[in-house]
Amino acid sequence: MNNFPNATQNTSKITLPDSLKWGGIVVLIAIFAIGGFLLTRSSETPAGFLAKWKNAIESGNLTDYRALWSKNDRDRLNSDYEDTAQLFEDEIQIEVNIANAVDKTRKNPQNSNYLSIEEIPILVHTDGEPVIQLRTLTIAKTGLIRQRWKLIRDEVVNQEFGSDLSAFEVVSSEISVANGTQSNSPVAPLVIEWKKALESQDEKKYISLWDKSSRQKRKTNFQLARLQLSQEADVDLSQATYSLVAHSKTRHVVDNISVTIRSGSTIIETQSRTLTIEKKGFFFRRWKLINDAVGGDGITDQPISQHDQPDVDAMSEEAASGIYNGDAPIDTQLKVSQILGKWQRSWEEKDLDTYMSIYAERALITRVTVRDGKETPIYLRKKQLRQKMKQLNQRYSDIQVKISNLEINGDRAVADTTFLQEFKGTPASGSRPAYSDFGTKKLILMIDPADGYWKIYAETWSRYEDVPKYPQN
Repeated sequence: MNNFPNATQNTSKITLPDSLKWGGIVVLIAIFAIGGFLLTRSSETPAGFLAKWKNAIESGNLTDYRALWSKNDRDRLNSDYEDTAQLFEDEIQIEVNIANAVDKTRKNPQNSNYLSIEEIPILVHTDGEPVIQLRTLTIAKTGLIRQRWKLIRDEVVNQEFGSDLSAFEVVSSEISVANGTQSNSPVAPLVIEWKKALESQDEKKYISLWDKSSRQKRKTNFQLARLQLSQEADVDLSQATYSLVAHSKTRHVVDNISVTIRSGSTIIETQSRTLTIEKKGFFFRRWKLINDAVGGDGITDQPISQHDQPDVDAMSEEAASGIYNGDAPIDTQLKVSQILGKWQRSWEEKDLDTYMSIYAERALITRVTVRDGKETPIYLRKKQLRQKMKQLNQRYSDIQVKISNLEINGDRAVADTTFLQEFKGTPASGSRPAYSDFGTKKLILMIDPADGYWKIYAETWSRYEDVPKYPQN
């Protein structure tokens, strides 16, 4: 009788199925795993750590600065830590400029947890003349439970005496006071590097400033700029304007840059350059050139520039072989041949806007109409030429223009150009040319005082009948 209640109690116990037991264990393991991941994961960015380092340095707070260091690296002999700690102890005022530090962050190729932040400018106000330092930080993720960025090195890589804060600003951003209020633009440091590359004719440096994909996308402008590195240049940023592109958070345009091309003390020409700069990169985003245009707007994917370099096959082989015929200076020969290549290519591609951009506003064009074997000259202004070319583009589905026996005479501001031109126009239906002619084209090009570009001011044409295609000179 006494055992009856116990028997009743035992039979009332609830037994959980094994599947539920194992399911609960899996859920608990998952919770612990996620919790552990969140505990060890660091949400602090390198930029956030850099801001803490700057605050500790400028405040002279040794406790805060000490906390930024990895203990093992802080306590080692000849530690960089001791050098800065001494400045704190001597109550030396320090100023730090980290405006461009993010762009100088480098990942260690051997260990992804290590980063270097290079050449951070620091102004140390000593009792005598101030000292300007450049420091390179090495930081790493450390910690078993919760990983955080810690200092491994805080190294002075260069220092020199500076007179005042303005000297510190020149070293830190290398932007002259002459550049005005735009010196605060985030892309200004890259513009300075671009200026250095041009003036030092450093092709390797110049190429490194470009985004790799943009070098292909804007191949014409990129190749032309590389060619111009062979010429001496002076870059004036005093009138440069820096602006953020509408509807974009990371694309900037730097306009009104003046570049003077010279040969020794002789000035060849003055160009207006426009840079388009954008942040590129997946993990480490840096400012990169995506366009470098002469007189272009820098925003469109295919900006129009009077100095675009023609493709290798833009002119016929005969024209290329005679590209240096005539008494014009070499730089005039090059510029005019480039413009003719662009003129020829835009005609064949029916790119009316590009074609018309090569003609001056006051250009006088002489064209010839042929009906029943009779030639009638017509005289056109630029507006009338546009209408005629529009009709021509609509009439033919395919246009071919060949240039040969090119001769360029003139000086650095005027070029008298003569060449043989063969034209073929194929209609939309059929494969045979609807019309073809062959003759001598004469163009007079001058530098337009309004914008400094070479443009066509006069054009005449004489038709040949039954003559060899490429007569010898």
